[in-house]
Amino acid sequence: MSRLRVGMLTTGFPRFEGDLFGTFVLELARELAGSGAAVEVLAPHEGGVATRETFGAVAVRRFRYFWPAKRQAVAYGGGIPTNLRTRWAARLQVPFFLLGFWWSAFKLVRRAQVVHCHWTITGLVGLLATRLWRRPLVLSVRGSDIHLVDKGLLAVLHRRIYGWMDAVVAVSEDIATKLGQCGVPRDKVIVVPNGVDSRFQPGDRAAARREFDLPAEGRVVLFVGLLVPVKGLELLVEALSLLEGEKPLCLLVGSGPQQESLERTAAELGLTDHLRFVGRRPSDEIPRWMAAADLLVLSSLSEGRPNVVLEAQACGL
Repeated sequence: MSRLRVGMLTTGFPRFEGDLFGTFVLELARELAGSGAAVEVLAPHEGGVATRETFGAVAVRRFRYFWPAKRQAVAYGGGIPTNLRTRWAARLQVPFFLLGFWWSAFKLVRRAQVVHCHWTITGLVGLLATRLWRRPLVLSVRGSDIHLVDKGLLAVLHRRIYGWMDAVVAVSEDIATKLGQCGVPRDKVIVVPNGVDSRFQPGDRAAARREFDLPAEGRVVLFVGLLVPVKGLELLVEALSLLEGEKPLCLLVGSGPQQESLERTAAELGLTDHLRFVGRRPSDEIPRWMAAADLLVLSSLSEGRPNVVLEAQACGL
């Protein structure tokens, strides 16, 4: 019996082992490969990253869309929405990004039996790429996508894309309901909650704190994610400043364009000793950071079904 060949299209994928960008796409690809499928992922390129590589049994192709490569500005960094809001270069490169994505997807779908798209805009790319070689199209919709269907031309486009798919995967019943309100037939929507990797389990708090040179006593609060506006970290810093009595140690694990401004705000509010910028850490290390913490904080202004919450629960937080 021949192996199922799955082509995955995504706008975000780990650029190196341990990168937190699009880790859930990588974990899904690994599980599919482990079940016997041949999985090939197509994701945007970034300067300094290989255009072809493998993550275990998962083949990864990265499309270039601007030259020189270090000037590519649409993907990664603070994430596509943040990049488009804050950088003119990112906005100017969008046509090149879509064209490069489509051309590379066009070549990938010839080798695939089914195409799985992550984030709504990839559904459009997948649709255009499969006009010659017809393939079933599956689109996974998360919270950041569904919040764009309320009004405007972008909402019209998103609703059309959902209608063009052969199947739409929602990560929660709430998102499935909203898809139905957008006119997507309920029998086309499949609810598949995000999974949690088995490495996320309760750990030894004392040992984890020793490993990361954290205080043995006292409250430790943990944030894991990109340091970008949608994560609402200004609210977290303000809330920390308003706490009376002994303040907890707040750890920010991740990186992003807001780090400098958050560091300045923390210094102005006298929180330097209570707010620690850990930086980007390997994904395999995150369970131990969760073991070291007393609680996870998620101050986001908008989320769908964030994996970090499920992972923290699996770790006993």
